[in-house]
Amino acid sequence: MKKTLFFGWLLIPALIVSGQISLKDKPSKGEWRFNPEKIWEISKAGDDDFGRIAELLVTDDHHVCLRDFGKNISYLFDENGHFLKKFAPQGKEDGQLSFYLNRFRAGGKIVLAAPDKLHFFSQDGVFERAVGNNLFLRFPLYFISENEFIYAPTLPQSPVNEKKLMVFDIGTGKERLLADFSGTETKGGPAFQGSMIMIPSLTPQVRLACDRDRMVFGRNDQYEVFVADRAGTVLSSFRLERKKLTVSPDDKRRQVADLRMPEDQKEKIVAQLPDEMTCFSHLDFLGGWIYVFAISGMRPQAGSQRIDIFSDKGEYVYRGEIEFGDRLEFASFANLVLKDGYAYVILENDQGRRTLAKYRIKLPK
Repeated sequence: MKKTLFFGWLLIPALIVSGQISLKDKPSKGEWRFNPEKIWEISKAGDDDFGRIAELLVTDDHHVCLRDFGKNISYLFDENGHFLKKFAPQGKEDGQLSFYLNRFRAGGKIVLAAPDKLHFFSQDGVFERAVGNNLFLRFPLYFISENEFIYAPTLPQSPVNEKKLMVFDIGTGKERLLADFSGTETKGGPAFQGSMIMIPSLTPQVRLACDRDRMVFGRNDQYEVFVADRAGTVLSSFRLERKKLTVSPDDKRRQVADLRMPEDQKEKIVAQLPDEMTCFSHLDFLGGWIYVFAISGMRPQAGSQRIDIFSDKGEYVYRGEIEFGDRLEFASFANLVLKDGYAYVILENDQGRRTLAKYRIKLPK
């Protein structure tokens, strides 16, 4: 995904012994401007005002799905922002979720995850089936098809040096190893192990994206990215030499302040959390380029998102930052999707009002 020897005085990545390219934190072509241009913005689902909307997903046919946590239901819109339907309310019947945790795309389907089941819906929001899955053991990173998905052993419970991709077959319950990239560790020492609490800017997680014939993945406590074919064979890898952001004990305490548990247990969690933030929130393939969504702070809401853009040969080409106006924020990557030259985003103004918007953006050719 990103490794090209760039000759001249701008950038000369060094090829390390393993074949990995080490890159200086200086893009060869400088800053990229996304120049977002609003196409539409909506604040309702039919006649209902939005509540606490989040968890954006855009399907292959550009239907837009999101979850309203204030009303415990999902909404579906077409690519022009027209409301299509409500679906997947909280409940125990077919087509309902006992407790919503996440959303995925799978072979043209929308998959909504509860702790114990994956609920499959058509791209029009029609319920089709539910299958058992322990989301805390097997969290889907990418669905290869409707019946197979890639996952990584759950962090931080997995061994400190274990960095693997597994494929799980829903129908048979069998799994197989897809890729093992455990061979490299940063100079900073062993990776974090601790209590099972997921804080996007602190908790190490494997991130993965796919295009037609390639995968890009990495564990986000290291700015180290691997490119592989769809069979899991690593083709190349690169590392960006960027200093990690540190976090104070008080910052950590704020992250666990709302947990319903005794204070002494919270302090144990705080003591186990890392002192440095993760490097990126997720990865993406767009137009042949590798996009790395960088972590730049601890706040759940952000006014902008930094994006590092690499060529598929590993050259660090552009550094960009996308934002959508003064006093408008979004919950980082979970509420921002870049797809086919557009940005779909859930925005929040300074009065706490949330809207769904679509922007045309400029992307590198």
